[in-house]
Amino acid sequence: MIFRNSCKLLCANFGEVWKLFVYHIISFAFCIGLLAVFYKDYFNFADIAYTKANMQSVWDTGTMYGSSIANSLTIVANFIIYFFEAMFTSNIGKGIYFLIIVVILLPLLMNIGKVVTCELMYGYMSACQKQSFTGTYLKTLKTSLAYSSVKVLYSLPFNFLILASMWGVTRIDNNIFDYFMPFVFVIISALLMAFKELLNAGWAPAKVVYDHNVFSSYTIGMRAVFRKGERVFSTALIIYLLATVLSMVLGLYAIIIILPIVSPFIHIFEMVAFFSSQGMRFYVDNETILSPKRLEEVDKIEDAKYLL
Repeated sequence: MIFRNSCKLLCANFGEVWKLFVYHIISFAFCIGLLAVFYKDYFNFADIAYTKANMQSVWDTGTMYGSSIANSLTIVANFIIYFFEAMFTSNIGKGIYFLIIVVILLPLLMNIGKVVTCELMYGYMSACQKQSFTGTYLKTLKTSLAYSSVKVLYSLPFNFLILASMWGVTRIDNNIFDYFMPFVFVIISALLMAFKELLNAGWAPAKVVYDHNVFSSYTIGMRAVFRKGERVFSTALIIYLLATVLSMVLGLYAIIIILPIVSPFIHIFEMVAFFSSQGMRFYVDNETILSPKRLEEVDKIEDAKYLL
C-alpha cells in the first residue's frame, strides 16, 4: 500500500521530479566546479587507477553471466581503491579537499533538496497545494541547513558500513562464488540501505510537519515509522533492490534513467510512510483522499501516552 501510494503521488507530482533533477545537476556542477581547481591532478590520479585496475576490461566482460558481473564489480572496486591510494600518496591536502567536497558538501546539498521536496509534498498531501520549488528552497533554507548538517554527520558511519560491506564482497576470490557474487552484492547492499532508511525515514517528514528542532524531529520520526516498521523496511528493501539491479544492468545509463526518479521517489515514500504511521489523511491525487488508521488503532497500549 505504501509503495502503491508513493507511485501515485510520484505520478501526480512528476513536475517536482524535474525540478529536483535540475537542482541536483546544479549541485553536482557546483561541486565539480570546486574540484576543477585541481582537475589536472584528479584526472592524473584517475588515469593511474584506470590503468592499475585494468578498467578497460570492464567494457569487454559483458553483463550476461554472474562471473562477468563479479569481475566487473571487483575491477570497479579496485579502481576506487587505486584512485584514493594515488591521490593520498601524491598529496594528502588534495585528498582531504576531495573528500570534503564529495563526502560532506555534496550530501549536504542533496539533503537540502530532500527537505524542499518533503515540504512541497506536505503542501500537496495535506491541502492538494502546489508550491514554487525556488520559493520553498529559500523559505526553508535555515531549517534545511540545520537538518542537512546533522544528517550528513549522522550518515557517515552508515555509509562507511555499506561501502565496506560492498567492498568486502568483491574481495572474496572464489571461482564458484563469482557466479553468486552479484546476487550477494545486491542483497547485502539493499538490506543495509533499507535498514538505514528504516532509521531515517521519518526524520525529514517530522521536521517538515511539526517544525521541531533536528533532534526532536528524529525522535518523533523514528517513533512514527516504527509503528509500521515491517512495512517500511520491506518497501524500502524492494525499492533499493530494484534500483541496485537496474543500476547494474543499465550501467552508466542508470545516471540518466534511474537517479532522477529514485531520489524523489524515496522522499515521497518517506512522506507517505510518515503520514500513514501517524494516521494523517492525505491526497494521493487531485480527486482522492486516503484515510489511514488513526493512531489509537495502530499504537500499542503502552504507547498511548504519546498521543497528542
